[in-house]
Amino acid sequence: MYAMKFQCLYSAILLITLSGCQNSENKKALDNLNFIKEDFIFSIFEENVDESPFHINYAFRTVFFSKELISCFGAINVYDHLPHGWGCYEGKTFCKINGRFKQITLNDLFTTPKQKEFLRSYCEDSLKNTNKQSGCTYFSGEDPLYTSLDYNRIRTFVIDDQFLIIIFQPYSVGGYGDGPFFVKIPYDILSDQWDPANPLISALSNAIASQAYSSSWEEESGFYAMPE
Repeated sequence: MYAMKFQCLYSAILLITLSGCQNSENKKALDNLNFIKEDFIFSIFEENVDESPFHINYAFRTVFFSKELISCFGAINVYDHLPHGWGCYEGKTFCKINGRFKQITLNDLFTTPKQKEFLRSYCEDSLKNTNKQSGCTYFSGEDPLYTSLDYNRIRTFVIDDQFLIIIFQPYSVGGYGDGPFFVKIPYDILSDQWDPANPLISALSNAIASQAYSSSWEEESGFYAMPE
């Protein structure tokens, strides 16, 4: 895998890593956007005129932003051949610890088997409840494709001022055209379910109490869509 550095927010360098996509032949070195762009250009040389126009889109924005805590969301969509394109999502959350920003992962927030099982079961229950989702998941219906959620499918997240937001990659829990699928977990539910010693918890609480933050997950909902 290769790495590509982005300068963003307080002139900090964010390492962008795109992961969890399907179809590995078209998604090598997903953390290198230059590689994706070059691979896209070469791939369309092999395609037919009647399959065009071809396109590649990448968007990256802050979901939560304060002096101590930053959470960002990215989405990439590529259409380089029929029958449809591919895409994936990324979430990056950084907390300032001892004067420097450190990336926070789900394994940092949910450290014990009990905490991880809470996260898994909460997401599973939400995915089974189609009223909370924009479309039918693989857990929906009388004869669902999946009956249990694999914890390894829970990798991508962001935070806003109200929720921990778990974002699922295309085809991981539902069809490409029905997504994106995500689960929002309110902080009052999480208070006894994640690691209270993690610096993110206090930084988030302080930012919300001070009201010195911006939060924008619900804004411009079209940003999250992946056209076929």
